[in-house]
Amino acid sequence: MNNTNTLEISDDLIKSAEAYLARLPKTPEEVIEQWARIGKVVAEQLTETEAMNLLLGNCDVTVEPKSGK
Repeated sequence: MNNTNTLEISDDLIKSAEAYLARLPKTPEEVIEQWARIGKVVAEQLTETEAMNLLLGNCDVTVEPKSGK
């Protein structure tokens, strides 16, 4: 029994997906470096208490666009 289907996808969409995947981290070192950059940006926005609560898992993170942008 064959459980596969053929799906036609535009070349532009495939190229966009390939470009996106090419930018993703490929090695554990690249993943950790990305996490460190994200952490730095987040840490600059938090008070010490907020950072501690985040590390303890006592709060959730949300992302909002900056006002005026």
